[in-house]
Amino acid sequence: MTHSILTSRPALGRRFARLGLVGLAAASLTLAGCSTVGDSTGGSTDAADDGTFTLGFAVGGQPDADWQELQGDVAAGLAEQRGWDFVELSNDNSEATATKNADIFIQKGVDLVMMFNGQPSANPVIAKKYADAGIPVITFDIAQEGWYFVGVDNAAAGTEGGTALGELAKEKWDCQVDLVIEAEGTAAGQINTWRTGNAADAIGEVCPDIPAENYVKYEADGNLTTSLANAPGVFAAHPDAKNILVVGLNDQAVVGALQAATQLGRDGSIMGWGQDGGLITGANVDPNLVGSVMYFLEGYPSFAFEIADEIAAGNPPAVKDTGDDAAVSVKPCPVTQEQAAAIPGIDERVAELADAPAGTTAYDLFCKS
Repeated sequence: MTHSILTSRPALGRRFARLGLVGLAAASLTLAGCSTVGDSTGGSTDAADDGTFTLGFAVGGQPDADWQELQGDVAAGLAEQRGWDFVELSNDNSEATATKNADIFIQKGVDLVMMFNGQPSANPVIAKKYADAGIPVITFDIAQEGWYFVGVDNAAAGTEGGTALGELAKEKWDCQVDLVIEAEGTAAGQINTWRTGNAADAIGEVCPDIPAENYVKYEADGNLTTSLANAPGVFAAHPDAKNILVVGLNDQAVVGALQAATQLGRDGSIMGWGQDGGLITGANVDPNLVGSVMYFLEGYPSFAFEIADEIAAGNPPAVKDTGDDAAVSVKPCPVTQEQAAAIPGIDERVAELADAPAGTTAYDLFCKS
């Protein structure tokens, strides 16, 4: 008997159908007699433990980030292939929810947790809960002591993005840059330093004569809405700046600044280079987002299952929990907007990855630059 422990996943069948995985969706949604359907409320949804390996998966729950739901879809499919039970919750981009989800996963007796948490200030508390329960954790892109780190080489990603943007500024403006905006996500800690700080430093390497006072930071929190709300203060403080560059923690942070510039009529000579590739593909790319460093975020579970398989087999690998010493390191793929337009959209990428030979990564399939 196959046991499926599932959360309430809105439009799950529709999302799988969209990816050409209808059969998998049907199998996942067929509930056996001793299975239960769970939800994110922490209600009485536990199933009896029959020895089947159970994976808990927490998506980030940030708005305007389709890749987060798709990470859950990919993980659900990989768990189904292995005959594992699967519990999915959303962290809702909330410290409180992420903490509550840890309690739910522990209550359900999961054997392993994978997650992305965009509010990592809660992670030390969550880490203690899991450590006390003896549950290993795989974290995506934001490191936490004691958790397996699966993520991009953040330091290289920041440097590569900033270098590319600096080269464009050199080509178009002869390095005459009036303002370099750093749209930070300080809660991400060292990740923010690597991505945002390294990008700004790399611009300075290409264009060394930009005055130090032309570099300005503001808090974007890795969120488009927050970035859009906070960026106008930067533009107001620099009314004469014309040639403007924007770097940041992720695409959402950068695009928030670009949209603010457009709303304020300050977008005549502005270029942004993002991180993560979340907003560089598709039909509605901001025209001033000239490039991004793609991580192919939707494919992260395929990397994480390398670790999960060893844990399920009873041979957990040594924990590698930092960006400097990652359990699995994802290669960054810097692309211009023109190059990104030639890369399949996120749904097609997920479908192609599902059909690819074992060991194939999204980087192998789609990074042509």
